[in-house]
Amino acid sequence: MGRRYVAARPSADDIARFAGPVAKAPLRVYAGLPAGDTPEARARLALAELKRVGGFSRKALVVITPTGTGWVDPSGIDALEYLYRGDVASVAVQYSYLSSPLTLLLDPDTGGATARALFREVYGYWRTLPAERRPKLYLHGLSLGALNSERSFQLFELLDDPFNGALWSGPPFAATQWPR
Repeated sequence: MGRRYVAARPSADDIARFAGPVAKAPLRVYAGLPAGDTPEARARLALAELKRVGGFSRKALVVITPTGTGWVDPSGIDALEYLYRGDVASVAVQYSYLSSPLTLLLDPDTGGATARALFREVYGYWRTLPAERRPKLYLHGLSLGALNSERSFQLFELLDDPFNGALWSGPPFAATQWPR
């Protein structure tokens, strides 16, 4: 799923044909399950790669929580990449090989733990950057990814420096019990 997500990004030429000549190729970072033994290890690896490719120098940064299988919905990120003329970086970390319904039944906690680990790593680094020079920070998740993305932070942690927005599409029924 990660290779598919990273490879399917629109090119700078694709975006330029739609949005005008000043376009960049979006940056996409993905850490799959084999990349680390724990959610924290995968999150640290994803942050290191995001820094290496220059993700924090973009106008927008999206922390994506994928579905159970690790799939990232292209329409959820492609639209933002076009709106920002490619000046976007995104990062996702896989937490399961199972479909969302099976993950929710058999391993309901790992997705939230992974989303929390990734958010803490990215948000922690993002906060160290000068506010006037750092990218806008967004969260995104679809289905079980939406539920787990919602669980990636505690509201009180964000009061003095919130992220800029979130798009959570189609969270499962359990999301109606938020916040926990």
